[in-house]
Amino acid sequence: MSKPPTFRPRRPRPATPPPAHRTSHILRTNILAGRTRNGRINPVATLRNISNLATLGTCPVKQDCGACAFVNTDYDASLAEKFKRGLGILEQGKLLEGAKVLPPLASPRQLGYRTLFKLAVRPSESAEPESRFALGLFKPGTHKLGPELTRCPIHVQPLARLIRDLKSALDASPLKPFDEQTASGDVRYVVARSAHLTGELMVTFVVSSPVRMELQRIVSKLKAREHKIHAAFMNIHSGDGNAIFGGETVHLFGAKGLRERLCELDFEVGPTAFFQINPWQASNLYRRVEQVAGTGSSKSVAWDLYCGIGQISLLLARAGFRTLGVEENPSAIEDARINAVKNSLSERAEFITARVEASESLFPKWASAPNIIVVNPSRRGLHEDARAHIAHVLRTNPQCRFVYVSCEVETMARDLAVLTGAGFHIRQVEAFDMFAQTDNLEWMAVLTARPH
Repeated sequence: MSKPPTFRPRRPRPATPPPAHRTSHILRTNILAGRTRNGRINPVATLRNISNLATLGTCPVKQDCGACAFVNTDYDASLAEKFKRGLGILEQGKLLEGAKVLPPLASPRQLGYRTLFKLAVRPSESAEPESRFALGLFKPGTHKLGPELTRCPIHVQPLARLIRDLKSALDASPLKPFDEQTASGDVRYVVARSAHLTGELMVTFVVSSPVRMELQRIVSKLKAREHKIHAAFMNIHSGDGNAIFGGETVHLFGAKGLRERLCELDFEVGPTAFFQINPWQASNLYRRVEQVAGTGSSKSVAWDLYCGIGQISLLLARAGFRTLGVEENPSAIEDARINAVKNSLSERAEFITARVEASESLFPKWASAPNIIVVNPSRRGLHEDARAHIAHVLRTNPQCRFVYVSCEVETMARDLAVLTGAGFHIRQVEAFDMFAQTDNLEWMAVLTARPH
């Protein structure tokens, strides 16, 4: 096997600023937030608010936490190491022969980029009697809680602030943390997302049984402490298993979702829907998908499989393709349809609620012969039935391009091996550092029919 080449990381171009009226609103809000009591502007506080800077400094719990393999180390070296590892996995399957491999795209933010946390809630081991709740991540490969998370350098500032006050609000409440040993307690997880342009928050409490009044009081306390909570929910998870969310979600406060904006498109994100945790880098990834797709004609068709709330679907629809999105999460499909209307693209984007591997019979006739297929599955990759169906469609439509986006290079390599074995050629591979400081990358591969 040939040795993978050495690449110098690409640096993203500066992000396009929001429209002038939005910028002035954001600046005005944050400058006011940075004033001192005598009304003068505090330049340090103002800068912090405008740029939404990361929690500064190194991570003091790296060894005990284990979530970020490369935090406290040289960023460029870490990016090169994980990129080399991913290329090695692809080369093992001989998937890179004849493919153009682009250098990895560095994250626009090395710290302070993560706009989502999903924290387990368990009984505290602290000797202090008033400290009843512990919030943190499970140690890798276990269900044992790691160190209590009081600050994390990869979180955006609104989430970093929220964690501290969230714990004190839970400690002061009559609720109990969930205890896996006795299968008792109220609060299992807390999930929070921050909008990357506005700092607005959406908070979801995952509980064993309904405790609506108590949670509404906690939300009120957090709002009183000037957390910009835009929406709050209670998700009920009364069963066993490792899934974070249960099947029922109840609205507690505010809007029905969080407002986000990427690539000049507006999105509403629901409490259980998928949305990239690093929106600054997600914009770069979606722009590349848009470039690969090109401009569609009046008869061009695109499939967006595992479409979530429709980010890629709407980009393809805006580019001129009549787009079909498929997603198994009903709430995400509801968001996708709302987002299509919000962006005046509902006539060019349709959505189906189904598992991708079981969706073939549900496809409308107009979508039978796609010009481009984009997939963005979970870490598990493509179901074998989905792989077989995609391979069949590509064989019958040799002009169709196939774009595979993945956060797990191992399962992507497995799926691409099946498709290349069916006669398709990997034209291009590139990686995006969506998860700076961790050992993961977001990958994108472009396949076309093998030339005869």
